[in-house]
Amino acid sequence: MVRPAPLDSLQARYRELLALCDAVEAIVDSITGRMDREHCIATATQLSALNLDQADETSSPKHLAAALQSAASGRSKFAWEAIDSMLRVSLDGLRRHVTAEQAMIEAMQRSKTSH
Repeated sequence: MVRPAPLDSLQARYRELLALCDAVEAIVDSITGRMDREHCIATATQLSALNLDQADETSSPKHLAAALQSAASGRSKFAWEAIDSMLRVSLDGLRRHVTAEQAMIEAMQRSKTSH
């Protein structure tokens, strides 16, 4: 079995993270309308599995997942507006992080092929 190159594995992981960002964005967009609670719970499960270092613990994926799960089950201590804000801030931060990392990978790949 051929193992993927480390940068290829990293790019695959970034594609997964961006897909998760799209799922979170769909939830944010549905907060004012009719939200798919099953999708919300499934996305919360994916968020809770992330192992990302966050300087602000209140915006950590595990805290967001807990907020989403409790809101989807109707037992949230947070207003939907607060959940909306938490998701938007985390979503923006994660997308910026992935974009910056991908730019560094592309720069490394360009420098590797120029030698």
